[in-house]
Amino acid sequence: MNGGNDEFTSPVYSRETLMRAIVNPYGKRVIVNGVPAERLGLEESKTSKAESIKGAIFVISFIGAIIAMAVFAQTEPMLCVATLGAVILVIGLANLFQSGVSLEEIMNLVFPLIGAVLVAIPAVNVYHKSHPDSFYFSQSEIIDVICIGCMMIGAGLMVIPPVVRSQKMKTCTQVINAMCIYRNTHQTTSKRANGRTRRYDLYAPWWQYEVNGMIYVTRENTFTDEDVPQIGDIREIRFSPEDPSEIYRPLLVKKFVPAFIGAMFVVIPALAMVVLHRR
Repeated sequence: MNGGNDEFTSPVYSRETLMRAIVNPYGKRVIVNGVPAERLGLEESKTSKAESIKGAIFVISFIGAIIAMAVFAQTEPMLCVATLGAVILVIGLANLFQSGVSLEEIMNLVFPLIGAVLVAIPAVNVYHKSHPDSFYFSQSEIIDVICIGCMMIGAGLMVIPPVVRSQKMKTCTQVINAMCIYRNTHQTTSKRANGRTRRYDLYAPWWQYEVNGMIYVTRENTFTDEDVPQIGDIREIRFSPEDPSEIYRPLLVKKFVPAFIGAMFVVIPALAMVVLHRR
């Protein structure tokens, strides 16, 4: 493997750099993320257009929301929340339509649902002002809705990742040694117990492996800081015999972190509801 970690590690995907990283001395056919290398530019052009449309929707929604919130702040403050919810709903739906609905991506439903709730509750209460006999949400009911929503998200985080893991293990039954040739990265932050901010990098490795005389280059679909390979390192990965471009690397963080976060989302709102209803 020529080059080093700095050359083949980037926060921005570069097709040219990725293609240079591929080790293919015998000119075998290359499949990149399920797409033949010769068609890669065309597929990326479609993806780029989709990203541009998504970006335009975000900008238009954000500008429209700012204007609407400024108006509603003077007339009906509750509708400011509904406007924010509408933005979250639109952006969430745009992301959902782009990524598609699947078990692995089902948590993408969270943002549209949050947006819908933020639209519905203020809208119902504003309608109630002019129609006193209609249903409306009291402050305690709003808190209950928020808590129940958090508990549902938590339950999803506890149940869905193990189901996805089991499904992936059943689908990706073949094990192969693959070489890390490229890495996408982005920086994230977290709060330490002493209050200080910790900054660290997450990585999504690209793996090169050969199946049935063809070279496959596939990127992991999640960023992680667990067992991050250096460029040129070899790891065991699993792939689907039906579609060798579908890979899975069972990491502990994928198994335990969502369950822990999900448990917090369930326990804390449940305790909050118990305390509030005892008053």
